[in-house]
Amino acid sequence: VFGAKPQSIGRIQSPGARVHSAGFAMCSSVLVVKNTFICVLDDLEAASPCLRTVRAHHRAQSDSIVSPDYLATHSSDLVSNGSEQSDSSKDSRIVTWTHALDAGGVQATAAVAEIVDNVATLAFEPLGSHAVQRALEVATPEEAYRLASGLHGRVVAAAKSVHANSVLQKIIYHVGTRDSTFLACELQGWGRVIGLNASGSGVLCRLLEFSAREPMVVALVDEVLAKDAAALCCHKCGHRVAMSIISNGSQGHRSRIIASLREGGLQRLARHRFASRVLEQALTQSSSAEAHALAAELMAQAGAVVSLACHSFGMHVVRGLLQLPQESSKIALQYLQRAVRKLRKDKYAVALVDELGLQDPEDRVARNLAVGGA
Repeated sequence: VFGAKPQSIGRIQSPGARVHSAGFAMCSSVLVVKNTFICVLDDLEAASPCLRTVRAHHRAQSDSIVSPDYLATHSSDLVSNGSEQSDSSKDSRIVTWTHALDAGGVQATAAVAEIVDNVATLAFEPLGSHAVQRALEVATPEEAYRLASGLHGRVVAAAKSVHANSVLQKIIYHVGTRDSTFLACELQGWGRVIGLNASGSGVLCRLLEFSAREPMVVALVDEVLAKDAAALCCHKCGHRVAMSIISNGSQGHRSRIIASLREGGLQRLARHRFASRVLEQALTQSSSAEAHALAAELMAQAGAVVSLACHSFGMHVVRGLLQLPQESSKIALQYLQRAVRKLRKDKYAVALVDELGLQDPEDRVARNLAVGGA
């Protein structure tokens, strides 16, 4: 192909593309396919998408085929090309900081100082978020506090951010209760919204895990439970907050969730994809009196335990019943033992039966007779 004359190549190139014989002869060229046509580009044009765009624009103008939207479209391409270069430069700088943080010593200290100055923007970016989290892990308490302070005034936005919410959770873990209370302060008035948000629910769970007794966190949980608590338990994100309240919250907050479960109908909620998890948590993490009251109500209906064991979500509740101490777990186990033959035929219950090692009494007798006869 390279031995061919420019005129022969011109027969297969796209309209408007031009090959200068001098340029073709003086430098190595690159063949590219454009809209099923083979075109020759010099090294400079091949290496620069931006330059290709400009030249294409000029060729289109000279051939009088410029569409009304052409200039606007390709101008945005030029701008985006510049922004991509800027993003690449920023990413390389973040990678350099990350390596410095891993190296430790003076390099890590310098990297932390630079991240502190940019934390308000870095926290919301994919690579930047990881860099800030790594900085929090290696920072001194004073440096960690400065990193946390960089998000003052942006906590609500950070809590709802896919990337920045992880930074907030890291702050709660590393900074400590006293210095992270500003997070709960800024979230006041947004409790319910954050509790139902895919990213924000994790932040609330961490606050409950480390600072559940702090007045501002208590007020935040009050906001979350101000409306229908049963709806919170049935929400794909909110149910995790409800579970955290049961495990870490005050007795009053836990009682409100349990009361909402009972009012919403235990049998119905025990078969709900998300509420069943909350109910299982309530059985295992509540006070002895509350757990036994829930168990008694669940097992009061005839055949309820067996029916739940045969349900894809209800089986979680049965597992919770079996973890209860003394009589409640024994009663649940007896119900399962009596229906073991039916349970072994169910695709969900069979796994639970195998976990418990339950066997059909008639099969056991038959097996014993066979062994004795042998």
